[in-house]
Amino acid sequence: AAIAWGARHGILFRGGAAVEKLAAVDTVCLDKTGTLTTGEHQVMAIESFPPGREDAVASLAFALESNSTHPIARAITSYGKANGLQKPEVTNFQSITGHGLRGEADGARILLGKRDLLGGGALAERLRDVPWPPPGQTEVWVVAEDLVGRILMRDQVRTESKSVLETLARRGITARMLMGDRPEAAGTVAAEIGLAPDLVMAGLKPEQKVEEIRRLADGGRKVAMVGDGVNDAPSLAAAYVSVAMGARGSDAALEQSEVVLMNDRIENFLAAHTLSRAARSVIAQNLVISLGTVVVMVAATLTGSVPLSLGVFAHEGSTVVVCLNSLRLLFLRK
Repeated sequence: AAIAWGARHGILFRGGAAVEKLAAVDTVCLDKTGTLTTGEHQVMAIESFPPGREDAVASLAFALESNSTHPIARAITSYGKANGLQKPEVTNFQSITGHGLRGEADGARILLGKRDLLGGGALAERLRDVPWPPPGQTEVWVVAEDLVGRILMRDQVRTESKSVLETLARRGITARMLMGDRPEAAGTVAAEIGLAPDLVMAGLKPEQKVEEIRRLADGGRKVAMVGDGVNDAPSLAAAYVSVAMGARGSDAALEQSEVVLMNDRIENFLAAHTLSRAARSVIAQNLVISLGTVVVMVAATLTGSVPLSLGVFAHEGSTVVVCLNSLRLLFLRK
Protein backbone atom coordinates (compact mmCIF):
# COMPACT_ATOMS: atom_id res chain seq x y z
CA ALA A 1 0.00 0.00 0.00
CA ALA A 2 2.84 2.40 0.83
CA ILE A 3 4.64 1.65 -2.43
CA ALA A 4 1.40 2.20 -4.36
CA TRP A 5 0.78 5.54 -2.64
CA GLY A 6 4.32 6.62 -3.44
CA ALA A 7 3.99 5.68 -7.11
CA ARG A 8 0.79 7.72 -7.38
CA HIS A 9 2.59 10.77 -6.01
CA GLY A 10 5.84 10.57 -7.97
CA ILE A 11 7.91 8.58 -5.46
CA LEU A 12 9.26 5.19 -6.52
CA PHE A 13 10.43 2.75 -3.86
CA ARG A 14 12.55 -0.24 -4.78
CA GLY A 15 11.02 -2.68 -2.34
CA GLY A 16 9.61 -2.54 1.16
CA ALA A 17 13.00 -2.22 2.89
CA ALA A 18 13.44 1.31 1.53
CA VAL A 19 10.00 2.29 2.85
CA GLU A 20 10.93 1.21 6.37
CA LYS A 21 14.53 2.48 6.42
CA LEU A 22 13.70 6.05 5.44
CA ALA A 23 11.84 6.65 8.72
CA ALA A 24 15.03 5.94 10.70
CA VAL A 25 17.09 8.60 8.89
CA ASP A 26 18.48 11.39 11.09
CA THR A 27 20.88 13.01 8.59
CA VAL A 28 20.31 13.99 4.97
CA CYS A 29 23.25 14.81 2.70
CA LEU A 30 22.30 16.68 -0.45
CA ASP A 31 24.18 17.44 -3.61
CA LYS A 32 23.80 21.01 -4.87
CA THR A 33 23.49 20.94 -8.65
CA GLY A 34 20.19 19.42 -9.76
CA THR A 35 19.07 18.73 -6.19
CA LEU A 36 18.98 21.96 -4.19
CA THR A 37 19.23 23.90 -7.45
CA THR A 38 17.26 23.39 -10.63
CA GLY A 39 20.26 22.14 -12.60
CA GLU A 40 19.18 24.44 -15.43
CA HIS A 41 22.41 26.37 -15.94
CA GLN A 42 22.53 29.45 -18.14
CA VAL A 43 25.65 30.51 -20.01
CA MET A 44 26.47 34.01 -18.81
CA ALA A 45 29.81 34.69 -20.56
CA ILE A 46 32.58 33.08 -22.57
CA GLU A 47 36.19 34.21 -22.15
CA SER A 48 39.43 33.28 -23.86
CA PHE A 49 43.01 34.04 -22.78
CA PRO A 50 44.17 36.06 -24.58
CA PRO A 51 40.84 37.52 -25.76
CA GLY A 52 39.51 37.07 -29.27
CA ARG A 53 38.91 33.31 -29.53
CA GLU A 54 35.69 33.01 -27.57
CA ASP A 55 33.91 31.24 -30.45
CA ALA A 56 36.61 28.56 -30.57
CA VAL A 57 36.28 28.01 -26.81
CA ALA A 58 32.52 27.63 -27.12
CA SER A 59 32.80 25.25 -30.10
CA LEU A 60 35.26 22.92 -28.36
CA ALA A 61 33.12 22.90 -25.20
CA PHE A 62 30.04 22.19 -27.33
CA ALA A 63 31.80 19.26 -29.01
CA LEU A 64 32.94 17.66 -25.75
CA GLU A 65 29.77 18.26 -23.74
CA SER A 66 27.63 16.71 -26.49
CA ASN A 67 28.89 13.37 -25.16
CA SER A 68 27.90 14.05 -21.53
CA THR A 69 24.62 14.11 -19.57
CA HIS A 70 25.75 16.39 -16.72
CA PRO A 71 23.53 19.45 -16.06
CA ILE A 72 26.40 21.72 -17.11
CA ALA A 73 26.69 19.73 -20.34
CA ARG A 74 23.00 20.31 -21.09
CA ALA A 75 23.48 24.06 -20.66
CA ILE A 76 26.48 24.22 -22.98
CA THR A 77 24.91 22.01 -25.66
CA SER A 78 21.72 24.08 -25.53
CA TYR A 79 23.80 27.23 -25.93
CA GLY A 80 25.68 25.70 -28.86
CA LYS A 81 22.51 24.66 -30.67
CA ALA A 82 20.80 28.00 -30.04
CA ASN A 83 23.77 29.89 -31.47
CA GLY A 84 24.42 27.51 -34.37
CA LEU A 85 27.96 26.67 -33.27
CA GLN A 86 30.02 24.26 -35.34
CA LYS A 87 31.49 21.40 -33.38
CA PRO A 88 34.53 19.38 -34.47
CA GLU A 89 34.38 15.60 -34.31
CA VAL A 90 35.63 14.31 -30.97
CA THR A 91 37.48 11.00 -30.64
CA ASN A 92 38.83 9.13 -27.60
CA PHE A 93 36.23 10.79 -25.40
CA GLN A 94 36.59 10.11 -21.69
CA SER A 95 34.73 11.32 -18.62
CA ILE A 96 37.06 11.99 -15.68
CA THR A 97 34.80 11.48 -12.66
CA GLY A 98 34.81 14.51 -10.41
CA HIS A 99 37.11 16.53 -12.69
CA GLY A 100 35.75 16.95 -16.22
CA LEU A 101 36.06 15.58 -19.73
CA ARG A 102 38.82 14.86 -22.20
CA GLY A 103 38.97 14.00 -25.87
CA GLU A 104 40.71 14.70 -29.14
CA ALA A 105 39.67 16.93 -32.04
CA ASP A 106 41.69 17.20 -35.24
CA GLY A 107 44.46 15.26 -33.54
CA ALA A 108 44.75 17.72 -30.64
CA ARG A 109 43.90 16.83 -27.04
CA ILE A 110 41.16 18.86 -25.33
CA LEU A 111 40.39 19.08 -21.62
CA LEU A 112 37.25 20.54 -20.08
CA GLY A 113 36.51 20.92 -16.40
CA LYS A 114 37.58 22.64 -13.21
CA ARG A 115 40.37 25.18 -12.78
CA ASP A 116 42.76 22.53 -11.43
CA LEU A 117 42.94 21.13 -14.98
CA LEU A 118 45.52 23.85 -15.60
CA GLY A 119 47.92 22.10 -13.22
CA GLY A 120 50.86 23.92 -11.73
CA GLY A 121 52.88 24.72 -14.85
CA ALA A 122 53.59 27.88 -16.75
CA LEU A 123 50.01 28.10 -17.99
CA ALA A 124 48.62 28.12 -14.47
CA GLU A 125 51.15 30.74 -13.48
CA ARG A 126 50.16 32.94 -16.41
CA LEU A 127 46.47 32.73 -15.52
CA ARG A 128 46.94 33.05 -11.78
CA ASP A 129 45.56 36.58 -11.80
CA VAL A 130 42.34 35.60 -13.59
CA PRO A 131 39.63 36.36 -11.01
CA TRP A 132 37.25 33.74 -9.75
CA PRO A 133 33.68 33.97 -11.09
CA PRO A 134 31.22 36.26 -9.30
CA PRO A 135 29.27 34.69 -6.42
CA GLY A 136 26.54 32.41 -7.69
CA GLN A 137 28.33 31.60 -10.95
CA THR A 138 30.30 28.51 -11.98
CA GLU A 139 33.26 28.36 -14.32
CA VAL A 140 34.19 25.59 -16.76
CA TRP A 141 37.64 25.72 -18.30
CA VAL A 142 38.54 24.58 -21.81
CA VAL A 143 42.20 23.75 -22.45
CA ALA A 144 43.66 22.79 -25.84
CA GLU A 145 47.14 22.93 -27.31
CA ASP A 146 46.87 26.55 -28.43
CA LEU A 147 43.72 27.65 -26.66
CA VAL A 148 42.64 28.39 -23.09
CA GLY A 149 39.28 29.79 -22.07
CA ARG A 150 36.38 29.43 -19.71
CA ILE A 151 32.60 29.51 -19.73
CA LEU A 152 30.75 31.22 -16.89
CA MET A 153 27.33 29.85 -15.94
CA ARG A 154 24.67 30.42 -13.33
CA ASP A 155 22.31 27.96 -11.69
CA GLN A 156 19.04 28.79 -9.95
CA VAL A 157 18.22 27.61 -6.42
CA ARG A 158 14.94 25.70 -6.22
CA THR A 159 12.28 27.82 -4.58
CA GLU A 160 11.24 24.81 -2.46
CA SER A 161 14.73 24.05 -1.10
CA LYS A 162 14.60 26.43 1.87
CA SER A 163 11.20 25.25 3.11
CA VAL A 164 12.26 21.61 2.71
CA LEU A 165 15.33 22.16 4.89
CA GLU A 166 13.25 24.01 7.48
CA THR A 167 10.79 21.12 7.66
CA LEU A 168 13.62 18.60 8.00
CA ALA A 169 15.00 20.62 10.93
CA ARG A 170 11.60 20.60 12.64
CA ARG A 171 11.56 16.81 12.28
CA GLY A 172 14.94 16.56 13.99
CA ILE A 173 16.82 15.69 10.79
CA THR A 174 20.14 17.39 10.10
CA ALA A 175 20.65 18.49 6.49
CA ARG A 176 24.16 18.78 5.05
CA MET A 177 25.25 19.98 1.62
CA LEU A 178 28.07 18.11 -0.11
CA MET A 179 29.24 19.66 -3.36
CA GLY A 180 32.16 19.81 -5.74
CA ASP A 181 31.95 23.54 -6.43
CA ARG A 182 34.25 26.11 -4.86
CA PRO A 183 33.53 27.39 -1.31
CA GLU A 184 32.38 30.83 -2.52
CA ALA A 185 29.58 29.29 -4.61
CA ALA A 186 28.67 27.01 -1.71
CA GLY A 187 28.40 29.98 0.64
CA THR A 188 26.07 31.83 -1.73
CA VAL A 189 23.70 28.87 -2.04
CA ALA A 190 23.85 28.09 1.69
CA ALA A 191 22.90 31.66 2.57
CA GLU A 192 19.98 31.55 0.14
CA ILE A 193 18.55 28.32 1.54
CA GLY A 194 19.31 29.10 5.19
CA LEU A 195 21.93 26.40 5.79
CA ALA A 196 24.60 27.00 8.45
CA PRO A 197 28.18 27.23 7.13
CA ASP A 198 29.34 24.32 9.30
CA LEU A 199 26.86 22.05 7.48
CA VAL A 200 28.34 22.81 4.05
CA MET A 201 31.31 21.02 2.51
CA ALA A 202 32.58 22.33 -0.83
CA GLY A 203 35.25 21.34 -3.30
CA LEU A 204 34.66 17.63 -2.70
CA LYS A 205 35.62 14.90 -5.12
CA PRO A 206 33.32 11.84 -5.35
CA GLU A 207 35.56 9.78 -3.07
CA GLN A 208 35.59 12.57 -0.49
CA LYS A 209 31.79 12.59 -0.43
CA VAL A 210 31.89 8.86 0.29
CA GLU A 211 34.39 9.41 3.10
CA GLU A 212 32.13 12.04 4.69
CA ILE A 213 29.09 9.77 4.55
CA ARG A 214 31.07 6.89 6.06
CA ARG A 215 32.37 9.20 8.79
CA LEU A 216 28.81 10.15 9.70
CA ALA A 217 27.75 6.50 9.62
CA ASP A 218 30.65 5.50 11.88
CA GLY A 219 29.41 8.14 14.31
CA GLY A 220 26.06 6.35 14.57
CA ARG A 221 24.13 8.48 12.09
CA LYS A 222 21.57 7.06 9.69
CA VAL A 223 22.39 8.94 6.49
CA ALA A 224 20.23 9.48 3.44
CA MET A 225 22.02 10.78 0.36
CA VAL A 226 20.10 12.76 -2.28
CA GLY A 227 21.77 13.31 -5.65
CA ASP A 228 21.35 13.04 -9.38
CA GLY A 229 24.69 12.83 -11.18
CA VAL A 230 27.33 10.28 -12.07
CA ASN A 231 29.56 11.86 -9.43
CA ASP A 232 26.91 11.13 -6.78
CA ALA A 233 26.66 7.40 -7.51
CA PRO A 234 29.48 6.31 -5.12
CA SER A 235 28.06 8.33 -2.22
CA LEU A 236 24.55 7.04 -2.97
CA ALA A 237 25.88 3.49 -2.70
CA ALA A 238 27.54 4.29 0.64
CA ALA A 239 24.45 5.84 2.25
CA TYR A 240 21.98 4.08 4.54
CA VAL A 241 19.20 5.18 2.18
CA SER A 242 19.94 6.40 -1.35
CA VAL A 243 17.59 8.86 -3.05
CA ALA A 244 17.87 10.04 -6.66
CA MET A 245 16.24 12.89 -8.52
CA GLY A 246 14.52 10.93 -11.27
CA ALA A 247 13.68 13.26 -14.13
CA ARG A 248 17.25 14.32 -14.96
CA GLY A 249 19.20 11.81 -12.90
CA SER A 250 22.01 9.88 -14.56
CA ASP A 251 21.68 6.15 -15.13
CA ALA A 252 24.44 5.51 -12.59
CA ALA A 253 22.60 7.47 -9.89
CA LEU A 254 19.26 5.81 -10.63
CA GLU A 255 20.81 2.33 -10.51
CA GLN A 256 22.24 2.98 -7.04
CA SER A 257 19.06 4.46 -5.58
CA GLU A 258 16.44 2.82 -3.41
CA VAL A 259 14.08 5.80 -3.71
CA VAL A 260 13.53 7.85 -6.87
CA LEU A 261 11.84 11.26 -6.78
CA MET A 262 10.14 11.68 -10.13
CA ASN A 263 9.74 15.11 -11.77
CA ASP A 264 12.79 16.32 -9.77
CA ARG A 265 10.60 17.59 -6.93
CA ILE A 266 12.80 17.89 -3.83
CA GLU A 267 9.71 18.40 -1.67
CA ASN A 268 8.73 14.81 -2.48
CA PHE A 269 11.50 13.75 -0.10
CA LEU A 270 9.36 15.09 2.74
CA ALA A 271 6.36 13.17 1.42
CA ALA A 272 8.47 9.99 1.22
CA HIS A 273 9.66 10.48 4.80
CA THR A 274 6.10 11.08 6.03
CA LEU A 275 4.96 7.94 4.23
CA SER A 276 7.81 5.91 5.72
CA ARG A 277 6.92 6.96 9.25
CA ALA A 278 3.26 6.18 8.64
CA ALA A 279 4.13 2.77 7.18
CA ARG A 280 6.30 1.83 10.17
CA SER A 281 3.47 2.84 12.48
CA VAL A 282 1.00 0.68 10.57
CA ILE A 283 3.43 -2.24 10.59
CA ALA A 284 3.73 -1.97 14.38
CA GLN A 285 -0.06 -1.82 14.72
CA ASN A 286 -0.48 -4.87 12.52
CA LEU A 287 2.02 -6.86 14.56
CA VAL A 288 0.12 -6.01 17.74
CA ILE A 289 -3.19 -6.98 16.13
CA SER A 290 -2.00 -10.26 14.64
CA LEU A 291 0.22 -11.45 17.49
CA GLY A 292 -2.24 -10.14 20.09
CA THR A 293 -5.00 -12.25 18.53
CA VAL A 294 -2.77 -15.34 18.69
CA VAL A 295 -1.90 -14.71 22.33
CA VAL A 296 -5.55 -14.24 23.30
CA MET A 297 -6.65 -17.36 21.45
CA VAL A 298 -3.84 -19.49 22.94
CA ALA A 299 -4.75 -18.28 26.43
CA ALA A 300 -8.44 -19.00 25.77
CA THR A 301 -7.63 -22.48 24.50
CA LEU A 302 -5.49 -23.32 27.55
CA THR A 303 -8.13 -22.13 30.01
CA GLY A 304 -11.18 -23.58 28.34
CA SER A 305 -12.82 -24.93 25.23
CA VAL A 306 -12.73 -22.74 22.14
CA PRO A 307 -15.28 -23.59 19.41
CA LEU A 308 -13.82 -24.20 15.97
CA SER A 309 -15.96 -21.43 14.49
CA LEU A 310 -14.56 -18.91 17.00
CA GLY A 311 -11.00 -20.01 16.23
CA VAL A 312 -11.54 -19.57 12.48
CA PHE A 313 -13.26 -16.23 13.00
CA ALA A 314 -10.42 -14.92 15.21
CA HIS A 315 -7.69 -16.10 12.84
CA GLU A 316 -9.24 -14.93 9.58
CA GLY A 317 -10.80 -11.87 11.17
CA SER A 318 -7.43 -10.60 12.39
CA THR A 319 -6.09 -11.04 8.85
CA VAL A 320 -8.90 -8.92 7.47
CA VAL A 321 -8.32 -6.23 10.11
CA VAL A 322 -4.60 -6.16 9.29
CA CYS A 323 -5.31 -5.76 5.57
CA LEU A 324 -7.86 -3.01 6.11
CA ASN A 325 -5.51 -1.22 8.49
CA SER A 326 -2.76 -1.36 5.86
CA LEU A 327 -5.02 -0.02 3.14
CA ARG A 328 -5.39 3.20 5.14
CA LEU A 329 -1.98 4.14 3.73
CA LEU A 330 -3.56 4.54 0.31
CA PHE A 331 -5.48 7.53 1.63
CA LEU A 332 -2.57 9.23 3.40
CA ARG A 333 -2.61 13.00 2.98
CA LYS A 334 0.47 14.36 1.24
